[in-house]
Amino acid sequence: MTTSVTIYSEKRFRPDEFLDYADIPGLQLFGCDEEGNCWLFARENVSTTLFLLQREGEGYELHVDNLAAYDDLRFFPYLADTLTKFLGGEIADTADESVYKIFDEEWVTETISEEIALLKGTLSIVPQYFPALPMMEQCHVSLDALRDFGVSLHSSTPRIYGYVQYMMRHRLLPCGEPPTLPDTEETIEVDIPQHTPVGRVKSWQLDGCETYETYSCEDVELLLTLAEEHKRGKFLHGVVLNDIGTLFHEGVGTKIDGEKAVFWFNEALRAGDTLYAPTNLGDLYRKGCGAVAPSLKKAFEAYKKSTDPYAHYRIGQAYEEGWTDEPDRVKAMQWYERAAHEGHHLAIKRLSGEPKE
Repeated sequence: MTTSVTIYSEKRFRPDEFLDYADIPGLQLFGCDEEGNCWLFARENVSTTLFLLQREGEGYELHVDNLAAYDDLRFFPYLADTLTKFLGGEIADTADESVYKIFDEEWVTETISEEIALLKGTLSIVPQYFPALPMMEQCHVSLDALRDFGVSLHSSTPRIYGYVQYMMRHRLLPCGEPPTLPDTEETIEVDIPQHTPVGRVKSWQLDGCETYETYSCEDVELLLTLAEEHKRGKFLHGVVLNDIGTLFHEGVGTKIDGEKAVFWFNEALRAGDTLYAPTNLGDLYRKGCGAVAPSLKKAFEAYKKSTDPYAHYRIGQAYEEGWTDEPDRVKAMQWYERAAHEGHHLAIKRLSGEPKE
């Protein structure tokens, strides 16, 4: 599904002039129709779906796919406002409220939740779910595609949404013709599969906000099944291997087992996950886990393999405290500055003189 706003304007839309006027980093014209009544836009390195601008009646309609990237959903009101100013028009149905008050954070959360509920309901009765404005023609979500990432219809909304975004961003969704559905007006009632968590894992955003990822028993069973399949030769993406390691690291649906967690984090790292796995491995060695004793030296080596700003903060801490050698304040400050430049709150606090965490 899509969300749209109507912009009343008689001015002719010229995409090249708009891109120069807007000067929005990464915004590109993705395509247009021959009649000049329909334009598709996307943001480089951000968008996983397209924005659609259509000439309709006395103005234009701007659409965003409800399965768009989170940053694009937040960007939508800004794009609508910029288009309105460029066209010298006005947005319909906003009354006296600003576009940002209508399409706010709560709207983003509700939009994602409703779209994932629609995805769950659709996949409960047909084998494919098609985004409304995909960047890849006829790409779709399927149960098999979700399964390969340890996700089912019983997974949490953030887990399903996150992995669908990952697959869309890396062009991993399958493509094909939609199924032929029976021509009927009969209403089909569907029980939306519900998520029942059996464990959760806490993480922090760059700004320090705490978030949690919850796992259902179906998630745990599927990830453990994938682990056995991987040992028999099945290819799994690094992020999935990292999730398997997380189960053993945090004891989600299974017993804490530091040795198994180390194995799976290393498998994830070998499979190309340089963001989550080495960071988790560093935390494991820094604190210890089960039979795996703490080792600041191993933690330091793991953090050094990570592209995560949080890991860069820990590297600064390692140099400041001398985890492997004599303390080196110069190198510590270099790494703190790098992590702070990347936006990590702990590094920003440390550079302002607050104590380490």
